[in-house]
Amino acid sequence: MARSARPTLLDVARAAGVSRATASRALAGLPSVDGDLVRRVRAAAADLDYRTNTAARALRSGATGSVALVAPSSELEGQGGPFVGAPLRGATAVLFARSVQPVLLLDDGRDRAPLLRYLTSGHVDAAVVVLQRESEPLFAELGDLPLPVVFVGRPRATMDEALTSVDSDHYGGGRLAARALLEAGRRRIASVAGPAGYAPADARTRGFRDELAAWDVAPGPVVHGSFSMSSGASAAASVLRRDPAVDGLFAGSDLMALGALRVLEAGGRRVPDDVSVVGFDDTVVAETCDPPLTSVRQPLRELGARAAELVLEVLADPRVEPQHVVLPTTLTARESV
Repeated sequence: MARSARPTLLDVARAAGVSRATASRALAGLPSVDGDLVRRVRAAAADLDYRTNTAARALRSGATGSVALVAPSSELEGQGGPFVGAPLRGATAVLFARSVQPVLLLDDGRDRAPLLRYLTSGHVDAAVVVLQRESEPLFAELGDLPLPVVFVGRPRATMDEALTSVDSDHYGGGRLAARALLEAGRRRIASVAGPAGYAPADARTRGFRDELAAWDVAPGPVVHGSFSMSSGASAAASVLRRDPAVDGLFAGSDLMALGALRVLEAGGRRVPDDVSVVGFDDTVVAETCDPPLTSVRQPLRELGARAAELVLEVLADPRVEPQHVVLPTTLTARESV
């Protein structure tokens, strides 16, 4: 007979008739939770054989003085480096300023048992988790921990209201990119977009389309890729096959824009004389490519800093409600528009 799945914090919350956040705080023994609710949650946990852990005691006492910084190991180098490294630097600066020790924990995407065991063994008071597309499964697993967790990034358009996250305004950034192209006089505007179904990429494309609609301009072809340079090149080639006269291009990432620039150059299309191009992220790629790329800036370091501030707020006052914070994106103008 197959073993049943172990009960989760969400199961306990449902059985007790409370939110997951309330169940988490009740099991952690926090004084902000009504005594009757604490008894109800603990009774439900006992009935379900839900096992609490020493992380709750560490949170209650604040004895460790440390916060975990969880990041996907595959993204620390190469193309994903800036999107993990910058938030980690921002979070670390805030924690050090408050005399809190950051503890870096890496997720290899395969065996998460050691990571989860560490987080539930009372070694840290809370966690800041940097999410990338490849680490989305981690989001579901860590959201069930009975200690404060703040996510950098929002891989899904809808998230449990009991979870706290910090993200960039991807939708607003898409509008900024389209507006820059429109203000440059471009009207045959296409996009090489990020992965369809991935919330940040979808939000950027939605903002792009909405800004074009506000100017009564029909969007050109939208071809999806994977945020990589090679996928940007493939998507740009597809765009040009479908509309050879395109005069504006919004790329879902700087790397995709770099791939598109190479395709445009190979096809004899000059940037920005013939085609204007706007990227997204404003990484070092945007500064160093030829021509330098106009790009929507994500506040990557600020995302990590705000996440650390939020997790410290919860440690200082467990009554702080979960929230989703959106930081604004801005346009960095260079020579591609």
